[in-house]
Amino acid sequence: MLRPNGWIGVELRHFLALDAVASEASFNRAAAKLGYTQSAISQQIATLERVVGQKLIDRPGGSHPVRLTRAGEIVMEHAHAIGARLASAQADLQSLTAGELDPVRVGFFGRGLGALIPGICRRLDEVLPDVNVRVLVGKDDEEMLGMARRGEVDISFVQLPVTQDEFEHVALLDDEYVLVVRPGKVATSPTLEELATMPLIGFKTGKVCQITDYFRANNLKPSWIVGSEDIETIYAFAAAGDGVALIPRLATRCLGSDVEIVELNCGLPPRRIGLAWSTARGESGAARAFVSAAIAEATRFTRNRLSVAS
Repeated sequence: MLRPNGWIGVELRHFLALDAVASEASFNRAAAKLGYTQSAISQQIATLERVVGQKLIDRPGGSHPVRLTRAGEIVMEHAHAIGARLASAQADLQSLTAGELDPVRVGFFGRGLGALIPGICRRLDEVLPDVNVRVLVGKDDEEMLGMARRGEVDISFVQLPVTQDEFEHVALLDDEYVLVVRPGKVATSPTLEELATMPLIGFKTGKVCQITDYFRANNLKPSWIVGSEDIETIYAFAAAGDGVALIPRLATRCLGSDVEIVELNCGLPPRRIGLAWSTARGESGAARAFVSAAIAEATRFTRNRLSVAS
């Protein structure tokens, strides 16, 4: 419930002025950034300080840059949260106007995740039969989390870890890497040293560097020859024998019969798949149901995979 308090005179423009002064470390540059005069910025900061009853900006004078006081840092942290909620409200109103508010909006980066979606939707339909799922595609985690931050999606698939405090997340599964090769091209599971010398094909994502870092931690340099966001391109290169595809197991579910999968036992860390959502927005009931359905489907997939392996 909204309750009036002593900060009733605070306006969004006051927070914007404080943020600009903090980021620019100068009243002059803050004024130029926002298109105000310096005196207007000074008045807005003075009004904000008067309303909150604290000094928010440290003004050392001369050529020294201005900076936030501890009180200013606290106010700015809450101002960012307010900005995030306003952005979410704007996105929800735009979705309402477009008639798109009812679906659960899910951020999705592909690269094998499609293997989980039908099962998740079936499980969701069992508990919320009238809820639709709308998938919005992005190319990497940075874009996915940005969509969640701005309220463009309710929840998003991500590769873990997610370290930003502004997001909550849940782990779904560890998706180990395998080799996809032309039949007969690789006879046995390679060692890490052998794998590093092979012409490698993989997904072009920010997370590929985690695999590269693992090689480097073992004093090895992998030989990446193709990086693509498209599984069909990766599949075509592997099927042609132009290299070997080092990809997560989920991404192999849609491959044809003219390639084969080689298991790896060389210690490569798996791709960790999870779901994340904005802490400021929280979860809707439908989003919580989607999380529960995703966890159940990921558990089923993991259990089936382990039973096949044994």
